[in-house]
Amino acid sequence: MTNGMLKWPLLIAAGLVVVRVFSEQLGAPESINFVFGVVWLYFIVPFYFVSAIVRNGNTRPYLDLLKSLFVFSLFTRLMVLPTYWLAYAFQWQAERFRLDAGGVVGEGVTALQGYLIYPVLNGLSWIPFAVIVGMILGSVALYVRRRRMAQVAAAAELISFALFGSRFW
Repeated sequence: MTNGMLKWPLLIAAGLVVVRVFSEQLGAPESINFVFGVVWLYFIVPFYFVSAIVRNGNTRPYLDLLKSLFVFSLFTRLMVLPTYWLAYAFQWQAERFRLDAGGVVGEGVTALQGYLIYPVLNGLSWIPFAVIVGMILGSVALYVRRRRMAQVAAAAELISFALFGSRFW
């Protein structure tokens, strides 16, 4: 895993967090706000990580994928965490912050629940989800990429044999 591999996905995630908060506070419909969630990245970023892992020729690609997904999901949830604190402090009424939707805004929510318990539970549920989904998608992508690379190598060996009568490399 390289830090450079995490840079762009994390910057995009940070941008999405900010845009979503502004969108929610401006009263945009939930269908619009939903588009600006970092959850979508949990389905896209594994393919980006696989491309970087294959390009770098990592010797332990599945472990590198796992580490990258964990760090990415941890940092994205840490970016989202302050939005829940602000939602509790200012009683934001966006759908995701309502108590019945797993948020922190509602009748009887204490400061301990609003600032610590519910936001931490939220992160603890999303991080495993992101890692599991990412490993499933990323493992399939790694398998396909490695299989394709093996086919290309076999074809190159066959061409080399046909042209030179022996193995060229």
